Amino acid sequence: MSEAASASASRRAVITGMGVVSALGMGKEAFWQGLKAERSAVRRLTLFDTSATKAKHAAWVEHWEPQNWIATHRLKRMDRCAQFAVAAARMAVDDAGIELSGDKPSFRRGVSFGTALGGFGTGELAHTDFLQRGVPGIPPSLGLQVFPGSAQGNLAIEFGLQGPGTTNANTCAAGNVALGDALRMIQHGSLDVVIAGAGETPLTPLIYGAFDRLGAMSGSDVEQPYRPYHRERDGFVMGEGAAMFVVESLAHAQGRGARIYAELLGYGATNEAHHMSTPEPTGAALQAAMRMALADAGVTPEQIDYVSPHASGTPANDVNELTHLRAVFGDHLERIPLSGVKPYTGHTLGAAGAMEVAVSLLALEHQWLPPTLGLDDPDPACAGLNLIPLHGIKRPVQRVMSNSLGFCGIDTTLVLGKLIA
Repeated sequence: MSEAASASASRRAVITGMGVVSALGMGKEAFWQGLKAERSAVRRLTLFDTSATKAKHAAWVEHWEPQNWIATHRLKRMDRCAQFAVAAARMAVDDAGIELSGDKPSFRRGVSFGTALGGFGTGELAHTDFLQRGVPGIPPSLGLQVFPGSAQGNLAIEFGLQGPGTTNANTCAAGNVALGDALRMIQHGSLDVVIAGAGETPLTPLIYGAFDRLGAMSGSDVEQPYRPYHRERDGFVMGEGAAMFVVESLAHAQGRGARIYAELLGYGATNEAHHMSTPEPTGAALQAAMRMALADAGVTPEQIDYVSPHASGTPANDVNELTHLRAVFGDHLERIPLSGVKPYTGHTLGAAGAMEVAVSLLALEHQWLPPTLGLDDPDPACAGLNLIPLHGIKRPVQRVMSNSLGFCGIDTTLVLGKLIA
């Protein structure tokens, strides 16, 4: 390899490992089997009383046993979100076949994590004890668990990641931002390896009730209420989980003979600066984020084979996003498959983008595109588009584009592709 080629390879970012903790399945293989089975993890919520909320459904991880991935003595300082993140990262590290250990730290390895709420839910549950018992009822380690950066710190300790570490709280776009930041870290040349991804554990009475009061969640009582693009969609269904990835420079991955899922080709991020929850109608910022990512990747819309849109399932946002996808892709949008995959796992808020990157990587690996579950009656505004209703399709896929849009008007886009020398 020439010196120029070697330098170029050190600035290209590839994904070599993935790990998933989700209501759909634990680990890459179980997650894939859930996708192929076209099974939604959404069900009637039984974790706490929902008699006062309009929403009644969620998707949660049952029979969680963190000791399978994390040393018991460390668990008392880790909230559920950090546990999910470390467990998913352990799966990703094992999947990548890379040796990362707290016993062998390195300044050439870092962390990029995203979450909307972090340990907020743990703080909420602890507050109940505080009201009953006062200060003596506060767990001694609570102060180490409730801040959003808790997972990042635990990831660094677990895997010896002494390089730059960041936590972003960019609402439902946090997962995409975490991976976009990892791409920039590799491109900058400061790191060889980044553990990147996102996690969220929002299923507590206060958080669930808050989003219900906001009017963002589905109150439908049908068996499958999470229905992006459906004529009768009425909001999202909340979920929990984490998806983590090993991101390496291409040179580092090739140097150790790693299997490569995909290259992180491009990233775009903008802010609508308009409203905390209502999309800006012209779509200038969203269109700019998509165009930035495509330009960063060096590809045209016609070279994208699949789009994973944000597709939150709210009445306004689904059609808004499609309008601006049409503006960027033009007539090509009618020839390219799109699917909203959140009904598989529920909307995992800050982890949603990372979950959808995991779906996209598996689509690239298996050349199979997942469906938009429950789409038996599409909104007329979707006419002419292939939203892969109900059942997945086999399809040659080389490049995918994934959008994640968050409260506060945060718009993000990632472009991933099969590695081309």
